[in-house]
Amino acid sequence: MFTLNNQLEMKKITVSSLISCIYLPSIVTVISYKGLLYTVGNGSSFYILVLIFVAEILKAFYLSESNNEAQQKRSKPGKSRASDIVKSFIFLLCVMFCFFVGIILFGAPVLESHEETLMLSALLTLLTVFPLIAHAGVETSMQLLFGVKSYTKDSIFEMLVNNSILTVCGAWLGAVVIPLDWNTPWQQWPIPCYLGALGGYLLSNVLTVFKMTLVTASYKYPSLKFFVNMVDKLRASK
Repeated sequence: MFTLNNQLEMKKITVSSLISCIYLPSIVTVISYKGLLYTVGNGSSFYILVLIFVAEILKAFYLSESNNEAQQKRSKPGKSRASDIVKSFIFLLCVMFCFFVGIILFGAPVLESHEETLMLSALLTLLTVFPLIAHAGVETSMQLLFGVKSYTKDSIFEMLVNNSILTVCGAWLGAVVIPLDWNTPWQQWPIPCYLGALGGYLLSNVLTVFKMTLVTASYKYPSLKFFVNMVDKLRASK
């Protein structure tokens, strides 16, 4: 699943995933305690996107610390950096529009609930593409997304891609409960998909922490390397 020859890289991946495992449940717990759980996906829950944005940008700075490629990006002149920010913003808008259209094609209301669909699209963009752009820039992210560049030799990229995949899967699986006739408030669009995306992202980070713990323990207990190799073989067979 990961190529972990670099101890510093292992530490960064573990800390980054632990941060996600802390801040996401904290957000959901607080909004549940405040009685705001059923408002997620509405315009009034925009603050959740802001909190996620801040957390992900801080994580990206941490992951890029001491990274040569990131240092080179920071050494660019101000005009070039401003251009990168503009291109990143435009690319994120394009991705959000693609999510918006894709969600509608998958059965979201067409003539109503545009605000809710837009909020879900923004959440998916923040949890999938934005971390890649924040870590590596828009050009590298586009190369990864369109298959021009491979991420299999970079553990951090692989973690970010896995997070993206499980986030989208979580949102898709969340839609399963919407048509059921349970008549519960949390079945309303887009609450299940919204929470499913958060759950998928959280699950991916939990699995990453478990993987890192297993790999670290295998250095002390060589017998555990068997399980690590099994996971790597499963990853390679996909």
